[in-house]
This record gives sequence, C-alpha cells and structure tokens, in this order.
Amino acid sequence: MILSIRSFALAVSLATSTQAYKTCVVPFGGPGVDDTLGLTAMLPNCSTDASIVFQEHTTYNISTPVVFSNLSHVEINILGNLDLPKSIPYVQAAVNASGGRLYWFSISGDNVTLSGNQDPEWGFIDPYGVPWWQAAPDTQPLGGLANRPHGFMINANNSIIRRLKVRKPVAWGISVAGNNNHIYDNVIDASYDLNNPAVFPFNTDGYDIRGNNYVIENGTVSNGDDCVAVNSGNNITVRNMVCEGGHGASLSSANGVSNVLFNNITSKNSLYATRFKSSLNSVGNITNVTWSNIYVLNATFPIFATGVYFDQNTNRGRVPGDYPANSTATHISNFLWTNITGTISDIYTGDGSCTTNPCWYNVANATNTAAVTLQLLRGTATNIRVENVNLMPIDGKGTPNVLCDPSSFVDGTSNLGFKCENGPYVPQ
Repeated sequence: MILSIRSFALAVSLATSTQAYKTCVVPFGGPGVDDTLGLTAMLPNCSTDASIVFQEHTTYNISTPVVFSNLSHVEINILGNLDLPKSIPYVQAAVNASGGRLYWFSISGDNVTLSGNQDPEWGFIDPYGVPWWQAAPDTQPLGGLANRPHGFMINANNSIIRRLKVRKPVAWGISVAGNNNHIYDNVIDASYDLNNPAVFPFNTDGYDIRGNNYVIENGTVSNGDDCVAVNSGNNITVRNMVCEGGHGASLSSANGVSNVLFNNITSKNSLYATRFKSSLNSVGNITNVTWSNIYVLNATFPIFATGVYFDQNTNRGRVPGDYPANSTATHISNFLWTNITGTISDIYTGDGSCTTNPCWYNVANATNTAAVTLQLLRGTATNIRVENVNLMPIDGKGTPNVLCDPSSFVDGTSNLGFKCENGPYVPQ
C-alpha cells in the first residue's frame, strides 16, 4: 500500500549519490541591497552538479522572488538567515503584478536537496507574516489580506527537503509537486495566540503535496490551516509529526488519490486533528487512506470527513450544509481510522478562521463533543472503519458523540466500528 523501504532507499540514493563539483557561495551585498540580484546572476553557472550556499552568520535580503530553474544534482544550503520584505504594500504589488499568485521561492529540477540547519540562531526564513495577520481584521471581505505571497513552490523529482525553519509565513508554507521525494526535520512556525483569535494566520498551510512516492516525517507545524494536505498522488506516508493550532493531517482532493498513510501524529489545540475534505458536486474516487496512532490534545473535530466542503471565500452568502437534493460528491473507499486517543475541545471550540455567519465549519446537528463526524452524502462511501477510539471531552464531562448517516455507506454499517446515528459514540 505504502512506498516500500527498498524503493524509497533507491530514491534517496539517486538524490544523494552525485557529488557536487562546485560550491557557489551566494554573494552578500550589504544592508539594503537585494541579494536576489547577485544570486540570480550566479545561477546559470550553478544549476548542475553544484552546492549553492547561503553562508552562515549572514542575513540575506531576499527582496524579490527567486527562481531556481531546471536544477540537476544541486544542493541549496541555507546556513544564514533569509529576510523577506517587511512592506505589505510592496509585496502586494509584486503579487498583483504576477497575476495574483506568487511564490517567493520557486525551485524545479531533479535530484535537488534543499537544506536548512539545526543552528538555534541561523538558517531561518523570515517572511514577517504577523503584520499581515494583524491587518486582516480591518479588511473586507474578511479572511486574510489580498495578494498574499506564498513561500516555496518545489517541483522536483528524486529530491530531499530537510531542516528548513520557516518563521511566521504570510500564507502557504511549502508546496511540493513531483515524485520520489523525502521531506523531513522541518519546522514551520505560524503559531499564534489562541486567546486572541482576531489575529489569525489565514491559509498558512504547512505542506501541500502533489505527486507519487513521498515520505514526510519528523516535522513540526504550528499554523492556522492544514498541517499537511495531500492534494493528489499515490503512495504517500506522513509520520512522526506534531501539528498545532490548525486543521490537522488532511487529505484534500476530489479524485485520483490512493495509498495514503498518516501515522503517529500529535495534534494540539486544532480545529481538526484528522480530516478528509472534498467540495460539493465533485466527481471522483479516493481509496486506501489510513489515519493511525493519532494523539489528540484538544480538537473540535478529532475525526472528520466531508464530501460537501464549504469554502467561505467562494461561497459567501450561502449557508453551510444547504445543498440541493441532486448534489454529487467524491466517493471514498477503504478509509481507516485506528488508535485515535485524546481530548475533544468542548470548551474552546472552533478557531479564528470563521468570518461568516453561520461559520464555514458549522455542521448541522453536530455537538460540542463530536468525536466522529462523517458528513457524507448518500451512497458515497464504501468500507469505512473507525476503531480503537478513546476520545473524551477536555473537561472530563459528558460523552463523545458522533454524526453519521447510514445511507452514506454503500455496503451498510456493519463494518463501520461504531453505531451509526447522531448520538453518543458506541463502539461495535
């Protein structure tokens, strides 16, 4: 089901076996100088069999976006700090000029290694997202400032992303497309004050993954959106992760995703701990997905699946859960949640992402102790199982509840693992 050890070892070997023939140190221009200019001038001679080094104990000004194109057997070493522009109007103008979507770092190629370091003072990427979060409540429509830049877009095969430290991103952190990639030991810190939900890091996805044969592991993501979102692909393993403050270990797709494993995930103070989402009227199939060994410390929805996802930005004026009787949804099959333990956030429910009334994550008939929420249309699920669940309200009172409609399941509910009705969670 999941990428084999042998095939993954081969992928890593391909990414690391070629020795770098040259070392290219990124020139530092000094205070106020855009170091992207010197880097860009250097790249044509450093795009093959090379090590590109942002030198230690140096803070580079990356004042304009960087494009690393068609790299082959190249390692990018971020040993110093990378400062992105602090001026919101300046960055918004750059995003607007790009057509409305802009990644500050774009990397493409084969056998690419993008490395940070473990120095407590150096190796940070600083997009300065907090002022963007602070300004968002004063704009209309609500939901984050317009023309926000994203962090990394990496379109590469047989590659490694490791030990990056992204501090306060503005929007999406690391988006990856391609095949046979290993992502590990990274820290994405979009942490926010849980007691001040008005200052919220909208759309700060940790990872967005598209491709085949991935291992994402041993990382920490603190944010206000998906910790890891698998958007397309097959044979993807996400393991040994800590996800805090956001929307958890997520599969977000309408079609063509299979063989995905989320294992050994710790979820803290999140809206969702585990989530499948697909938008209303999608058509497609998702199969063979497992969430196992998930520790939940305070989640509003620990186990959640919806085929009628409601996007508050594209559905303004509509009510969540209000859809015609002839609506369609993605079909899911062979989904398993096993060994899910921890606490349901029944006291401090929701998060600061709610900007509509009713809220986009409102689920009709769900209670504030919703352990299992399966918001699925009639006949859109086959072979779904939830087992070994031990979830209790954070205050220790009340009982965990479920939201479940038996008509959702083509094969009935005998193998579901719990009593399928809106009410207390009763294992079977």
